[in-house]
Amino acid sequence: MNNIAIQNRTDKQGISPTIIFSELRPILAVAVLALIWISFRPFAGGSTQEIQSSLLNQFGYTGLSAATLFTLLSTIDRRAIFTYLSVPWILIIALFIFSTTSSPVPADAHRAVAFTLIAFLLAASFIVLPRTADELSKVLAVACFLVLGLSYAGVVLWPNAAIHQFFESESQHGGLWRGIYIHKNITGPIMAVIAFAGVYLIRRGRWIIGAAIGLLALFFIAQTGSKTSLIVAPAVAAIILLPTMAGMRGLSAFLVLAAVLTTHAMTIGTVYSSTLDSILRSIDPITTFTGRIEIWEFSKPFVLSNLWSGYGYDGFWMSDVVMSAEIPFDADWDPRGIIHGHNGYLDVVLIMGLPAMLLLVWLSLLAPIIDYLRVPKLKENVFLSDFLFMIVAFTGMNSALESFYFRRMDPVWLTLVIALFGLRLVARLPVKAR
Repeated sequence: MNNIAIQNRTDKQGISPTIIFSELRPILAVAVLALIWISFRPFAGGSTQEIQSSLLNQFGYTGLSAATLFTLLSTIDRRAIFTYLSVPWILIIALFIFSTTSSPVPADAHRAVAFTLIAFLLAASFIVLPRTADELSKVLAVACFLVLGLSYAGVVLWPNAAIHQFFESESQHGGLWRGIYIHKNITGPIMAVIAFAGVYLIRRGRWIIGAAIGLLALFFIAQTGSKTSLIVAPAVAAIILLPTMAGMRGLSAFLVLAAVLTTHAMTIGTVYSSTLDSILRSIDPITTFTGRIEIWEFSKPFVLSNLWSGYGYDGFWMSDVVMSAEIPFDADWDPRGIIHGHNGYLDVVLIMGLPAMLLLVWLSLLAPIIDYLRVPKLKENVFLSDFLFMIVAFTGMNSALESFYFRRMDPVWLTLVIALFGLRLVARLPVKAR
């Protein structure tokens, strides 16, 4: 979305291709967001790997990416594309590609990374597809109602798929709603983003639609049993909107930075700092963050032994180095066999090393804060930047307990990519209302 779109032109033979492609942009935007949030296989059974290997998804992402890029190159000024260029992004993507060289199965890693980057490119392109804030509002409303409609319909019509079952591997989640997703830990964050979209629509004057989306999303979060999402989502909205409406956007940025850093310090930070652990134990002596502390303790010696380069893409969890490791005799459970470390930054260190993690901290937290503070004081820019910054803040806090960075077509990761590139654009170009 930008205000420097190539002007529509006509010639003597009638409507130009530019006009046709320009009119396709909002339609493509709905398709892109629906693909990111819903995929071609909602309610898919089986593991994440099975879903990710779906040929339908692979061809779908590749085809839609090609159509999106062709449309954008045909209809927008190249300067909007150059706005996206960022040395840190180039560096971390280069490290991500290089990480395949130390993967246990390089050929499979190459294909997985290629697919990951295609999905990444598609998400990064989304924010420039709607030509105005009005178009973006319509795109968000349609996509949000699609996710909500399918998820609620699944609970009623297909409960075995839309609700965790007691006979599944994680029987403790039995009865909790997951909607169209494979796990409630994905459902909660996406419903939080949908609630933020509802707030954005309300601020733009779409009171009924926005309120309906927000309330339906929050109610669904409550049924997932995700206390973190249910508590953090309203808190994030408050620490961003209240200072902003009081004319103190700098305070919003500070509170978000403090919240994200504190969340990580008091979770995985307690494994690496005895001082932080003492503070946590003074607050809650027995917490394990649902077994996550043992995962982080288990991974700690591996992190320290290969700190600068990591273990390569798909080179740690589920690998021989993990499966053959010894478990402490006093461990409450065996973390071997899990698919990720339940902390986003931890998994980036394990894949690509500390330099990549530091780049990611810049890209996912510090750079968007700077972009947020640079946003011009134009109503549409402010509204949209607040919405995108809520996504950044929420996912930053959520990554302390979940891992989604660079996870192929993970909807939480791709939604964050939309927010990060959206903030870059909104900080540099005026947003047209209609």
